[in-house]
Amino acid sequence: MYTQKFYLIAGGDSRYARLASLLAQSARVCAAGFSEYPGDLGKAERLCALSQLKESPDCLILPMPASRDGLTAAAPFSEETLPLSQLLDLCRRDTLVLAGMPGESLERLCAKRGLTLMDYASREELAVLNAVPTAEGALQIALEKLPTVLNGMDVLVTGYGRVAKLCRRVFAGVGCKVTAAARSREALAWAEADGAEPLPLHRMPEQLSRFRLVLNTVPHLLFGREELSRLPPGALLIDLASLPGGTDFDAAKELGVQTVHALSLPGKSAPETAADILCRTIRAIEAERREPDA
Repeated sequence: MYTQKFYLIAGGDSRYARLASLLAQSARVCAAGFSEYPGDLGKAERLCALSQLKESPDCLILPMPASRDGLTAAAPFSEETLPLSQLLDLCRRDTLVLAGMPGESLERLCAKRGLTLMDYASREELAVLNAVPTAEGALQIALEKLPTVLNGMDVLVTGYGRVAKLCRRVFAGVGCKVTAAARSREALAWAEADGAEPLPLHRMPEQLSRFRLVLNTVPHLLFGREELSRLPPGALLIDLASLPGGTDFDAAKELGVQTVHALSLPGKSAPETAADILCRTIRAIEAERREPDA
């Protein structure tokens, strides 16, 4: 009989496979949605079907974002669907549900069952630490997609939050001349203090012809047809914003502007690091629940 904590990891990319292996070093872990994952899950048990599970988990871990359609957990390594309702029906009333960007559908389903749902994507420590592999992943994309060196290139970063700040550091580190376009005076002041050229967002369109590379971190439309048409020939726009992004991708395709909507970069560019960050965040959430006043 198992006396260890029991985790069910349902869906997710390579970082969740690694997370299963990490948690399984000190707990019982079952992983659903990884039937086609080519790597090893360590001591975690790989489930081919949810029907294999005969007991309720202490903690259900869903990916980030938890679902693309509001009905099933995102599971790129499985042809089997993982219905959210079926996953939640496996839980006890005291099962903790952890999800990244859960969405209204999952929130309603958990509320209906009286389950505690926590959004680990809202944790500041996860957001800050995830910005590092996101920025480095953006650098990797730029190196692969652009047919020239980055040293000396004019690069535009839109927004100046966590990811944008790390992008400035990473791209400046390879010799890029970074301009940061932001709306607030505070963000522009931070950009200038960090060594970037500050650019008020309302003045951005008139400056776009300068930039061969654009990194967008703003999750609402900034680059419509008009803005895209102002970019120089051969420009690359890497959109790092969460869905739906800040780019009119259909217009970009029609105009021949090369774009990449780089979603979930930590799981693609550095899955081991991203899994370590997730594991630390989950441990912190559990510790806070045990000692709420700590």
